[in-house]
Amino acid sequence: MGSANEARPRGSLWDRLVDAFHGRDTTAPTPPAVPFNSLEWKVDPASETWRHLLPNTPAGMQEIQVCAPDGYDFARLVWQSCEVCRLGLIVKIRVTGPWQRHGYGSRMVRFALRGRDGYRWTTTPQSEDARAFFPVLTEATGVAFPRDSELCEHMRLREPREIRSQQRLDPPPR
Repeated sequence: MGSANEARPRGSLWDRLVDAFHGRDTTAPTPPAVPFNSLEWKVDPASETWRHLLPNTPAGMQEIQVCAPDGYDFARLVWQSCEVCRLGLIVKIRVTGPWQRHGYGSRMVRFALRGRDGYRWTTTPQSEDARAFFPVLTEATGVAFPRDSELCEHMRLREPREIRSQQRLDPPPR
């Protein structure tokens, strides 16, 4: 295998401990400068991109995506709102692990609420995280978010399957 002080090929923690005990070189290789995938990116507001996918119909689905530099959408909100019936529905909200608890969910929902004072909002069935998130959001915004999944006739209209137009957003304030 070579000299007594030459470390074996990288293996388990046990192998590295044995190498260290025997005085073999255990220096770890320098980590890559660029993360391997999106989940390794650090939360860095300067490197994220916010997009708003517009609805195809007046009360159709809308979406906000917040993306890492490699394009991975680590935060997403899908909602519908009807101006005629003054009704809103949070269909889906997701913030991936490393980005949770940095205000992305609240900022996306506040964007959806903008210009919709007096609307009645509901959500689809909620995950455990959402059951903790929505009461805090209710306290902060004064808007209740029951899990009733209420839709009006305008929201039930079938949307065309064409690609939705999108616009880049400046990140909403914290």
